[in-house]
Formats: sequence, structure tokens, C-alpha cells
Amino acid sequence: MAGAYLEVTGPKGKTTVYVTDLYPEGASGGLDLSHNAFAAIGNMADGRIPISWKVVRAPVTGNVQYRIKEGSSRWWAAIQVRHHAYPVVKFEVKQGATWKSLQKMDYNHFLGEQLGNQPLSIRITDIRGKTIVDTIPALYEDGSHPAYFIPGNVQFP
Repeated sequence: MAGAYLEVTGPKGKTTVYVTDLYPEGASGGLDLSHNAFAAIGNMADGRIPISWKVVRAPVTGNVQYRIKEGSSRWWAAIQVRHHAYPVVKFEVKQGATWKSLQKMDYNHFLGEQLGNQPLSIRITDIRGKTIVDTIPALYEDGSHPAYFIPGNVQFP
């Protein structure tokens, strides 16, 4: 759920939080909240409290953005979708007449190999099953470049 915004409800009320990474040692559905977020929904002295949460639309305007990880090239690339309204669960690249799924990593990037030397037609699916289609410029020939950003042309409804 990295990259998601959640509305979290606890004994004292609700708050909205941004998910930054995994919580592998936590119970299924558990969250490790910041002090401010925890204080908004419960008493800090309680340590653990019953909560519920749901995914909500991110407070974004404009289109998605793509971060191309350092070392990426047409041979191997790690691509992160940023500035998205809802969590991204699938990232595909069109190769010929078929869509090839890239592997989603724990660090919220999608990995692809042998993506070619032409602009990439991509299809992205969010947690609600909604898809957007976009095109990004061809990736560099070699992997000697630092990370860079590409502005997108679309956003989830």
C-alpha cells in the first residue's frame, strides 16, 4: 500500500495518513502510525488500539508523474508512478500486440527488462480496477544516468 492515502478511524476519531512503506512485523491490516496521527485517533498511552481504515483519493491535482530509477535503461528499468489519485497495483508495457506486466517491488517501483528503444505505451491499473493509458519517451540506451522524472499525460478518475 505504499503511496496510498488512508482514512484511519480509532477510538477518538478519524485522520488521513500517507503510507510510506511496509509494516512486515505488524498484524494483517495493522498500521504503524506517526505520533501525530496516533494522537488524533487514540491515547498514546494505550500503545495499540483498535482501528479501521479505508483507501481514499489522494489530495492531488494534475497528471501522474513517472520516476525512472537511477541505473535504468532500455535493458533494465525500475519505474515508479507518483502523484496518482489511488494506489497503483499494476503497470504494463505494450510490446507488439500484447501487454507485458512489470513486477511490483516492495519499494514501490515496477521492474521491467528489455523494454526496447522506442517510446513506451503503458497501461496502469489502480486499486479500484480503473486503468489509464499513457506514453513515455524511450529509456536511455545505457544505465549510467541518475534518476529522473517524466511528466504524465493522464490521471485516474
